[in-house]
Amino acid sequence: MQKKQNMEFGNKAPCHDAFRKGQDTRRASPLPSGVYKLREVLHRFRRDVKTMETIHDYLLHPERFYPGALLGCCTTDDKGTYLEGIPEHIAGAFGKDVLPAIKALVEDGVPLRDVMVELDATKHSTVHLLGQLETQHTRLQAGIASEYRSIKTGYSELCGLLNDAKSIVKSALGLLEWHKEKTSRS
Repeated sequence: MQKKQNMEFGNKAPCHDAFRKGQDTRRASPLPSGVYKLREVLHRFRRDVKTMETIHDYLLHPERFYPGALLGCCTTDDKGTYLEGIPEHIAGAFGKDVLPAIKALVEDGVPLRDVMVELDATKHSTVHLLGQLETQHTRLQAGIASEYRSIKTGYSELCGLLNDAKSIVKSALGLLEWHKEKTSRS
């Protein structure tokens, strides 16, 4: 009998639900390796940050863009919907991809002990991140105008959370690189 591996959270909220759904989806198709999935998620988060930068440019200079112009992962027309979905997008990625990929680093040759230390640290970071994502989700549901103002000033908490998510993924990839370097010197 397979033991459930969901991280438990006290409240039900959209980002926590997205995280759980991600876990459920991944359970149906386990990862054979972790490194490729971590690189893929890092690429997606980088694209999201680039999209946020392009939205910033659009909000400051809308005259430079044609109606419906592509801004990266969204267009000038659906940027609000895209931004509102970022908290759940990040949460889902952590449940479906990030934590399972770290666990699968064992298949990439990283010792189980090192993987478990990284996994525990990432779980702790994920609990904190999910709380922040819920806060942003609630804020965005009240209206997107405040996020547009934040983006225009050059500081967006959403972009900050994307950068935090990137840092967590980079840390896991750093473990793999450290292990490769360590074993190549042996």
